[in-house]
Amino acid sequence: MNDFLELTVGALASGCIYGLAALSYLLITRPTGIINFAVGEWSMLGAFGGFLLLSRFNLPYPVGIALILLGMFLIGWLTERLTVRPLVERGAPPLAPILALLGMLVVFRELVSLGFGPDPQPVPPAFGFDRLELGPVAGSYQSFFIIAVTLTVFAAVWYFFERTLAGKSFEAVAIDRRAASLMGINLRRVTAFAFAASAVVAGLAGILVAPNVSAHYLMGLPLAIQGFTALVIGGVGRVEGALLGGVILAFVEQLTVRYLPIPPGLAMGVPLVLLILFLLLRPTGLLRAREARA
Repeated sequence: MNDFLELTVGALASGCIYGLAALSYLLITRPTGIINFAVGEWSMLGAFGGFLLLSRFNLPYPVGIALILLGMFLIGWLTERLTVRPLVERGAPPLAPILALLGMLVVFRELVSLGFGPDPQPVPPAFGFDRLELGPVAGSYQSFFIIAVTLTVFAAVWYFFERTLAGKSFEAVAIDRRAASLMGINLRRVTAFAFAASAVVAGLAGILVAPNVSAHYLMGLPLAIQGFTALVIGGVGRVEGALLGGVILAFVEQLTVRYLPIPPGLAMGVPLVLLILFLLLRPTGLLRAREARA
């Protein structure tokens, strides 16, 4: 039983990382219809920001995290401004921004590999590598920290969409861009903020997972696949669906590795299997978008 409870804590922590990656996808996809597969590379940039500021320069953890997230905000904003907006304003086909962002994925990856080399780099956890035991429930401090931070982020994003005027404007653009524009909503501003916020969330996921896996220039691809799969499982139209999909995916992965007689390396195929199954059987995900509910 203790083994299963510890597995549960680890799965919840992993599911929270996947949920943050899925939320990063959702923040862009909902208002723009653009799928940004560079989400994983944004997480990688956040992880290397953690290595640079927290390991190499030894900045206090809160200061380092704030600077990294500010940098990610600027990266997201600049990505939209320099890569996506010119294509949209020139009437490029919908596939063009997606391909441009795939190109940015390669740019981010190669810049990091040239700047930091191919070796994994350590990132310190927020509260060290000790374990926390709460009765029969036990896990690393980092796992509980990941869970707490993720729940806080999702609560804040839910509040933004459900209780603020800016969030309502964001949702209006997601439902009908033309109607939102006619109502006076600035589509450029919403799109720029969506990219910037998405980069912040993806960078946060990279910072949180880096102490467990180290910062590596190839770490973005698995996170991109896991985040996209989590989004498809939970449903593209709901914030809470991103977290639900991430937790489900993590539990399936952990149970597969722990209890099925297969090599651990094959567990990397679990997200792809789930992705295919949901696209075939339930492409809308477990939670339907609000406008689709009766």
